[in-house]
Amino acid sequence: MQNVKTSTQTLEREIKRFFLKRRRRSKFLLNATTKSIEDVSSRIAQLLQNPNPYQLILLLRSLLNSSTWISHSYIRLIASLIDTKRYEHGPDYDEKTQFILNSVNNMKEISYKKASDIEIFKTIFNDLEFAYHNPEYKTQLETPEVDCTIVLISGVFNEIFSTPAFERGVKHLQEKTGVKYICPKAPGTKSTEHNSKGIAEQLKKYIKHNPNEKLWIISFSKGGVDSLHFLAQEQEFAEKYILGLSTIASPILGSEHTNHRILKAINKVHNFSDNKVYKYLDSKVDFLFKDFQKSLSNEFQAKWFRRNYSKLPKKPFYTALALESEWYESHIWMILTKLFFPSESINDGIVDAENALYPDYFKGSNLGIIKGHHLIGTRSSFYSQEALLEAHVIYLHYMKLLS
Repeated sequence: MQNVKTSTQTLEREIKRFFLKRRRRSKFLLNATTKSIEDVSSRIAQLLQNPNPYQLILLLRSLLNSSTWISHSYIRLIASLIDTKRYEHGPDYDEKTQFILNSVNNMKEISYKKASDIEIFKTIFNDLEFAYHNPEYKTQLETPEVDCTIVLISGVFNEIFSTPAFERGVKHLQEKTGVKYICPKAPGTKSTEHNSKGIAEQLKKYIKHNPNEKLWIISFSKGGVDSLHFLAQEQEFAEKYILGLSTIASPILGSEHTNHRILKAINKVHNFSDNKVYKYLDSKVDFLFKDFQKSLSNEFQAKWFRRNYSKLPKKPFYTALALESEWYESHIWMILTKLFFPSESINDGIVDAENALYPDYFKGSNLGIIKGHHLIGTRSSFYSQEALLEAHVIYLHYMKLLS
């Protein structure tokens, strides 16, 4: 009789788990379909209103992104139906992990001897990530309200995608905590000098209409470099209105990829800068992204940070998170990047992890290196952006920085 009761309970748990996971994946698919229809419809309307090649390109891009997102969502839903993994009692945490979770949840201070900042953040993230992928597991962590406005700044070539990097994750925070967010324009192919000035103009304009708000900047990839330059140039504004800067996979100390032989060979065209054709092209566009490459080069950015870190405002907090992935764990574009621009250092396909963390001489908080390729911030990514950004909120609240 006892065996029958146990089997029945196990079956009930598995059925509940099945429907919980399917519900979450179905919601993901519904969101992908709804937003894709809105995007494509908007692009068609703009093309009909103003027919030109540029609008046609935008429509084709929207169709490509939407089809990718929807197909990924279908695959995700199907995968949830055939997933056979079982977690009878949730993750098997050791004593230290449970100690960290309990301390964070009860706002009890943890000495550095018992756990480092990196261990605390990773423990928070791992628990939330497990709960995200296994909805039958209920995390004990509570996400506090966020009394600020998030400023989301994307990175290189983000214009290819329909939304800013990590916007899906920020929307999750908005639904859960009511936090507001804005996405200033910072073109991924423009120089850091251009973008830092643009960020300053847009944030000052926003604060003019919202003078009582505090801003938390979350920057991805080159957006982190642009944000650092902005903060160094706008110290007075930052001290008054910026709570902090959190970078994700940002080449804080630059990228060595700009010194690769392929780019060096291509950049030899700049030797013909006196040519009339070159001058014409250079006057119209950032020819071969010359200023953009300079902004990201290790030679330029590492020296800039060493010279200017003392100019960064002291009041805001600074956190940095790096990513790592093997070629077989990456997005198709990241696989190609790893093939053409190989690196012996730990990297996410674009940025070397060692360059995405703050150097020892700067008092920033390094949150360590976690698994993930450089395109985890796209809206169609299977990656748990929601858990990643929620982990930032809980960690910063625990450290009494986000208030």
